[in-house]
Amino acid sequence: MCLQRKQLVKSHFMPAALYDYCREGVNSPIKVGDGVVYPTDRQTCDYLLCKDCEHIFSDGGECWIADKLAKWKKGSSERAFPLYSFLAERAPYYREGGTNIYFAAAAPEIRVDKLTHFALGIFWKASVHSWSRTEKESRIEFGSYRDAIRDWLRTGRNFPHHVYLIVNIATPSHAQVALTDPYEGTRPRGGWRNFLFHVPGVLFLLAIGKTVDAPTKALCICNNPGKPIAICDSLTKKFVQVLAREVQGSRITKAYSKYEAKLKR
Repeated sequence: MCLQRKQLVKSHFMPAALYDYCREGVNSPIKVGDGVVYPTDRQTCDYLLCKDCEHIFSDGGECWIADKLAKWKKGSSERAFPLYSFLAERAPYYREGGTNIYFAAAAPEIRVDKLTHFALGIFWKASVHSWSRTEKESRIEFGSYRDAIRDWLRTGRNFPHHVYLIVNIATPSHAQVALTDPYEGTRPRGGWRNFLFHVPGVLFLLAIGKTVDAPTKALCICNNPGKPIAICDSLTKKFVQVLAREVQGSRITKAYSKYEAKLKR
C-alpha cells in the first residue's frame, strides 16, 4: 500500500543501515522468526512503496536515527549509545525506582518529529503488509487507525486521535543490540491494544484505542508538551525474557550451529 499510490519499487521493512548494528565483525546477523534461528544477511524487503514514498520514510526519520542507536565499541564489551547520551547529560524530570523520565523537549539534539516518524513508519509498514513469502495477512492489525496514521506519515498534519507512542531507552550496559519486527502485546485492562518493536537500545510501544489509560497517555512523546522519553532497564529485561523464550521455542538450524561453533573458536 503505497502512501501516494504510484508505481512501486523494492522497499525495505527496516532501514538497511540498522542491520549493520547487528553484525559481529564479518559475521552475519542472527534472525529469530517463523520458528527457526539462523544467520542471514538477507534484509526483509518487498514491492510496497513508490520512490517518492521511500523518500518520505528516509527523510522523515530513518536517516536521522541511523547513527544514534546502541552499538558495540570496537575491541570492547562496552556500547556507544548517542540517543541515551543526549538525555543522560540532563537531570530527569521524574524518577521512581529504576525508571527515569526525561523531557526530550529540553534536548535539542533529539528530533522528536524524526523519532516519531521513524517509529510510526515501521508500525504502519507492518500493518499493511505481511513481509513474508508464505503469509498474506499483515503482521499487525490497526483497523480504522491505519489510514489516519498513513495520512500523518504522508503530510505531518493531524496526528491521529487515540494513538499514543511511548519510547523507552535502555542504559548502555543493558542495551540489547537487536532488531525485532512489530508484534501485538497482551491486551491491558480496558481493552485497548498495544504494539511493540525494538531496535538497538530502544523499545517502542504504540497504544491505540479510546480506553487507553491516563498514565500511558501521559508518557506519549507526541501528545505531552514535554515530549517524555523513559530510561528504564526493567522493560528491557522483560524484552530479553520474551526474546529468550522465542529462541528456546525455535528450531536451531544447521547454519546457526555452524555459526555458533565458529564464534567459539
